[in-house]
Amino acid sequence: MRNQLIIFSKNRASQLHLLLESLEKNSNLLFDDIKVIYTHTDEEYGKGYQKLINVFKYVNFILEDNFSVNTLESIDDDIEYTTFMVDDNVLFKKIGISKDLVLGVIKEDVCCFSLRLGLNCTYSHPANLHYSLNSYKKSENFIRINFRNEKGDFGYPLSVDGHIFKTSFIKNIISNLGNFTNPNVLETRLQFYLGDIPNNVYFLPESHLVGVPANIVNNTHPNRKGITFYFSEKELNDKYLDDINIKLESMNFKDIDGPHKEIKYIFDE
Repeated sequence: MRNQLIIFSKNRASQLHLLLESLEKNSNLLFDDIKVIYTHTDEEYGKGYQKLINVFKYVNFILEDNFSVNTLESIDDDIEYTTFMVDDNVLFKKIGISKDLVLGVIKEDVCCFSLRLGLNCTYSHPANLHYSLNSYKKSENFIRINFRNEKGDFGYPLSVDGHIFKTSFIKNIISNLGNFTNPNVLETRLQFYLGDIPNNVYFLPESHLVGVPANIVNNTHPNRKGITFYFSEKELNDKYLDDINIKLESMNFKDIDGPHKEIKYIFDE
């Protein structure tokens, strides 16, 4: 069984470097192929990506020219499973079980496997909403829920933020979405298919992936960001070009209570 990872990025080479570094440290060979669809709005951000490309030579970087076309063309039909992430994600906890165990639970009655969910999740940062898990089934390694019985992040399976899908399942949906211009629009349109998907979602007892909303780069969805710890994409890119990187090992990942958490970036200067 093989699993491909597609990451979406805009103007955030520094944050993407942090994500790729965290994958190297914590993914436990979960991903067989990694692609990054990226775009930048000026030359300085472009320099940031060129620096990044020179570091992570095994990653396939695709410069965006038509986001919806690039996304569909990046999904390899010959790879059985597809994961999506965005560039402000961090895989902060090492995955302690094998790829085959993770992928093996994604059967016909399962919508997805989530890396961002866990029993520790009680708060949605984007919605500013507290929630609790209604019911779940626990096995030796996994938690299984019926997302239709849940609220908050547990009731949101069609996310491009750390969810693993069967490739045939998710590509069939995406191919029917028409033109979408960024990951936020893609995710919004995916919700039109909530009524047509399997009920079951699997995840590990503790979440392993978190999004750090330090800034915002899309122009279609005014997501909450940087309320406690704000770092502009320009500030981070300038630091990155000056060889000042975010230090993964110095970030405080204690008390993760949802798929998104404001965490202060610490730098290696």
